[in-house]
Amino acid sequence: MMGFKENVQALLAQRGWSQRELAAAAGISPGAVGDILEGESSNLRTAAKVAAAFGVEVADLMQEEQPMEPRDELDVALRHQGDLSTTDIQAVLAFISYIRGARPERDKRGR
Repeated sequence: MMGFKENVQALLAQRGWSQRELAAAAGISPGAVGDILEGESSNLRTAAKVAAAFGVEVADLMQEEQPMEPRDELDVALRHQGDLSTTDIQAVLAFISYIRGARPERDKRGR
């Protein structure tokens, strides 16, 4: 049976991350990661930060099956959108506009 602890362990192994790397990515203390890996209960805020660091949903970490992998970088970005400030969102939108403007025009067949 898998749970939060086991799913976090599995994702750490998949990515080759250390506990410190997860702590840095999630914005939590290394001790909090250690507590998770020892099976200590953690609060929803910590679980949400860990899920965001891995690019998965909190529900994925709680399920008894292997957590879902994000499909691509866009999926990861969309899962982190709540972490962005208004300035960050404006910068992302400006970048998207820039990319759209830099692409060559395509005909109806996509060439």
